[in-house]
Amino acid sequence: MKRIQVITMMTMALLMVGGMTAKAQVNPNSGQQQQSIEVSDSELQTFAKIMQKVQQEQKKSQGKMLEAIKNNGMEVKRYQEISRAKRQGQNVEMTDKEKKAYQSVQEVMKKEQQKMRQRMQSILKQHKMGRRRYIQISRALQQDKELQKRLQEASSKK
Repeated sequence: MKRIQVITMMTMALLMVGGMTAKAQVNPNSGQQQQSIEVSDSELQTFAKIMQKVQQEQKKSQGKMLEAIKNNGMEVKRYQEISRAKRQGQNVEMTDKEKKAYQSVQEVMKKEQQKMRQRMQSILKQHKMGRRRYIQISRALQQDKELQKRLQEASSKK
């Protein structure tokens, strides 16, 4: 069960970072749990296949991103510190060398995210599932224990 949650969270993070998520919709019943959605067994199996392919692609992308960090003379931990601070709107003290390295890594990251979005679209198209539906199922998986269990079963059937 834990594995499915981690996979789902990784996928959602990827989608959000990659700009794949739809704009947030205002829910008049904020604070209440999302309603569960109907997902057929065949659709869940398709989702499981897509998720597996997305994970493989994500690992490739992460490897390229880590390589970019190292090739630019930065430590991964330092890159993460800088990135976290910048995301939070904090000012980060960096040497000129770090600024240049960080900028180079950011360019690689942006290109890799664009490639990942394209690969994601291709995978979805190949399996005839729309981006919105994939996101709906991903979000439902975060809250629906029964759906998580069904996904785990569907994943083990392959």
